[in-house]
Amino acid sequence: MSILELFSLAGRTVVVTGAGSGLGRAMAVACGEAGASVVCADAQPATAEETAALIQGAGGQAAAVRVDVVDEPSVAAMIDGAVDRFGAVDVIFCNAGISGFYKRIDQVDLAEWRRVIDVDLTGVMLSAKHAARVMIPRGSGKIILTASIYGLIGSDNVPIADYAAAKGGVVNLTRELAMELAELGLTVNAIAPGFFNTNLGRDKAADQDRKQRLRDASVKLIPTHRRGEAAEIGGTAVYLASAASDMVNGHILVIDSGVLAR
Repeated sequence: MSILELFSLAGRTVVVTGAGSGLGRAMAVACGEAGASVVCADAQPATAEETAALIQGAGGQAAAVRVDVVDEPSVAAMIDGAVDRFGAVDVIFCNAGISGFYKRIDQVDLAEWRRVIDVDLTGVMLSAKHAARVMIPRGSGKIILTASIYGLIGSDNVPIADYAAAKGGVVNLTRELAMELAELGLTVNAIAPGFFNTNLGRDKAADQDRKQRLRDASVKLIPTHRRGEAAEIGGTAVYLASAASDMVNGHILVIDSGVLAR
């Protein structure tokens, strides 16, 4: 197999949660361009359809499904539907997530805390669980979780205890699942993005002035002094989904333009 063939996803089925926008959309489109059949799953059916249409418009195969990642029957139906439609689930990006609520710990609302933990950690676990359920009998599969640099360090930009706790959980969940599933033929890795231009968190900063201050503060932390564009996660996604990464397991792949090099 040539080096370029190692990166091909032809004949593989990839499921992406949170595929309707941002990094999830970029992951889905990149995998479609690499030849995969892509299940674009999102809580918003209309945005999932838009992502699927982008893949189909480029000549790829894609299907859009609605999923609520905190509802286990919904997650199970997503996986079973992917198997019914495309014959298997070879790769899953457990990517769906929401931002924290930008509140100092003494101001945190318990219902908001639980919502972030539910979506960003429990939703990831449920997606991995049901993907593993259909991968284990086949003896192969790649499970890729979305963590964050704030699962590895604390934030000196905004107070996000809920988000940092959830993403820290994703980091160690990655390592634990990698150990559990390795002998069964599965690999488990995580992508830990830094600062990208997406809609994540924009609804938590209502006024434009605060949004700009947060943006400026994040740029100061980046050695290249620019935030990433969502499409720039695509190469990482294809690498972890493809045979090129078969020897990578339990790894947290940081994509942050050098923030953690400080």
